[in-house]
Amino acid sequence: MAFASADGVDLYYELHGDAGDHLVFIHGYTGDTSDWLHQVAEFATSYRVLVLDNRGHGKSEASTDRGAYGVDRMTADLTELTDKLGINRYHLVGHSMGGAIAQEIALQSPGRLISLTLHDTSYSFSARKAHPAVAAWIENRFRVAETQGMRAVADMKSPLPPPPHMPEERLKETTERLARMSVDAFIGAWKGLAAWEGTAERAHAIAAPTLVVYGDQDSAPITKGSEKLADMIPNAQLHAIPECGHSPNWERPKLFNDALDSFLRSTISGNGA
Repeated sequence: MAFASADGVDLYYELHGDAGDHLVFIHGYTGDTSDWLHQVAEFATSYRVLVLDNRGHGKSEASTDRGAYGVDRMTADLTELTDKLGINRYHLVGHSMGGAIAQEIALQSPGRLISLTLHDTSYSFSARKAHPAVAAWIENRFRVAETQGMRAVADMKSPLPPPPHMPEERLKETTERLARMSVDAFIGAWKGLAAWEGTAERAHAIAAPTLVVYGDQDSAPITKGSEKLADMIPNAQLHAIPECGHSPNWERPKLFNDALDSFLRSTISGNGA
């Protein structure tokens, strides 16, 4: 296990592979490095793969300051980590919340990216609050977390049916993972994401070759957000994975990996560091 400090918080990370360009994966809200199990196995043969747990997630340290989980702070975490590891140029894949971080990296440090893949994400997450039922469900989860703890949150039934290709064992793993998450990180990370300014007015400035990929059965804010991102980012490619919800990287990993592999091969520079 390896850790590195960013802004005083210990971040867990793993490096796999010893040849090729660097390929960095950033997970989403309540996720961790295990989200990329099928991608590490596939891509570490051709790339030097970095996966990490965002602050408050997985094995990374959880700050008790709920204001310390903003997208800008997590973006800085990734920059600090790659600096410490001497990773100067890389392909970047961001899922959901990780996609928000990835967009910020693309805008703040464009020279570092060989390519950008935005996976089941959006140009804004504040729009989710506009739906009264979704907003009420989120706030109820926060109340349960505060009063009963994360075990009770993890045991709450989702209002959405499980995706058709998600393994039952993986559903159990993510339930247990959520139960172990800190209340501060659970609430802080979502509120930080909801407060993110988004890229509706900035996505046109993303210069890296970009793939936008999503599950065709994901929620409307994500599918529509993905389509709009592909429209706003110059020359972006858009790819929908069939019969998938929010995590085609786990639900149909071969289809996801094939789409990612094809895109990465089209952008290979040989300039990874």
